[in-house]
Amino acid sequence: MEDKSKASFLQHWFKGFAKSIDRIAEPDRNVIWKECGRACSDSYTKQIYVETYALCENIRDFCARLKERFPEMDICVSGDGGYIQLTYRYCACDLVRDGFMSTPLLCECSRQSLLYNWEAVLGEQRVEVELLQSILGGGDCCRFLIRVLA
Repeated sequence: MEDKSKASFLQHWFKGFAKSIDRIAEPDRNVIWKECGRACSDSYTKQIYVETYALCENIRDFCARLKERFPEMDICVSGDGGYIQLTYRYCACDLVRDGFMSTPLLCECSRQSLLYNWEAVLGEQRVEVELLQSILGGGDCCRFLIRVLA
């Protein structure tokens, strides 16, 4: 398939996917987003989180080094390191940046991807990730709150 034909096919396919996602109940949608977020993370970001964390002595150092690896990201760590606010100045999702999807429902995929990344370094069920705002949802940036659980 030629690049132009492939791009056209993908545009049409994702348009249909986005329409169907809008019609699926939230719990069922979230099952899809969890798997998609995991796949996205496995394709690139999780390995960077794991490699970076291995070099660090504490959460502040990890966040500072993570910012170096992802310059589009701003990270603010609370005094005790229990809360981390992560902000992207632009939508970093390749599906959005390449014009395949624009539904704000996709932001759950990003939340799940971040959760998977953070669990990869801190352990499963040791963190919670909350989406505070997103560009697709009308915000001027994408902002997440990471809670490190005791």
